Amino acid sequence: MGAMTLTLPILDPGPQRPSYAQGPRSLASVKLLRLSVTDRCNLRCVYCMPEDGVSFYDRKDLLTAEQIIAVAQAARSIGVTHFKLTGGEPTVRADLLQIVQGIKALDPDDLSMTTNGVLLPKLAKPLRQAGLDRLTLSWDSLRPDTFSQLTGGRGYSLNDLRLGIDAAQEAGFTQLKFNVVVIGGMNDSEVADFARLTLDRPWTVRFIEYMPLGDSKLLVDGLDTANLYTVDNTLVAKRIEHELGPLTEVDRGDEPGVGPANVFTLPGALGRVGFISAMSQPFCETCNRLRLTATGHLRACLFDGGEVDTLPALTSPTPDTQQIVELMARCVLEKPDTHSSRGNRPMSQLGG
Repeated sequence: MGAMTLTLPILDPGPQRPSYAQGPRSLASVKLLRLSVTDRCNLRCVYCMPEDGVSFYDRKDLLTAEQIIAVAQAARSIGVTHFKLTGGEPTVRADLLQIVQGIKALDPDDLSMTTNGVLLPKLAKPLRQAGLDRLTLSWDSLRPDTFSQLTGGRGYSLNDLRLGIDAAQEAGFTQLKFNVVVIGGMNDSEVADFARLTLDRPWTVRFIEYMPLGDSKLLVDGLDTANLYTVDNTLVAKRIEHELGPLTEVDRGDEPGVGPANVFTLPGALGRVGFISAMSQPFCETCNRLRLTATGHLRACLFDGGEVDTLPALTSPTPDTQQIVELMARCVLEKPDTHSSRGNRPMSQLGG
């Protein structure tokens, strides 16, 4: 079968919130804080990094481990129950284990991390011992050549990821999640093969619609690449069902974490298939998260601004929990009714 692309309409920026929406402009609705611990990455994925590279922040401008933990503590004080460590690539940060230990000491319901997985052979066991509960790994192709094309090479291969997966399982991360960014004409022919992985493994494979963010390699000369590369997850589901049978919806409350994926199972499968459809079916009215950038900005939405600087509260003269909470309350007010069709900052600076 050929590439299955779909031209999506530009999202209507006007009010879209249904009557049943309880948030997201309420601090009480925030259950997840995504913490970007670095903007650096050891890969150069085409949907994340610009063609001519990216200028990384000076390390002295990144939050310290203590400051990251202080923001997490403030979030915990208002009822945030889930924390996700992201990057860039979080495993390239030298004091990552200290951050994990500090947040775990806050006794959250769930502490997870998203990673490209290539450094897990050395880090999976220490991360588990430090208190990390779950891992989500990026895995965009089952084919070595396509994997290298999508990730930019950088000396890492599909085999390095496979070794990382093995190490994660050996360390006790049993309910692994995998994020597959589906890109028309590049890896969309592999979706059924990815879904097939769930038949005999207790994994959740999640298909994510390509989202135009910042100035990635796929965003050429201002081209509206959603028309070229974004594949509606409805088409992804149809291809999977055509090859593997009907998808049966799973109660989202039964899925670890509080993410936005709609989750299904295939007949007789041990694992699950998920769909994150931010482009074709925005879920802004039920968004339950805030993001913290590696430089200390709280961000209301992956796509649209709404940033609030926490540095004054973290450095005057010691972290001020109440002030951080007030900044979080201000940040949720910046959430859009429906996000725009293109994000204004690179994925590597936001952690997805």
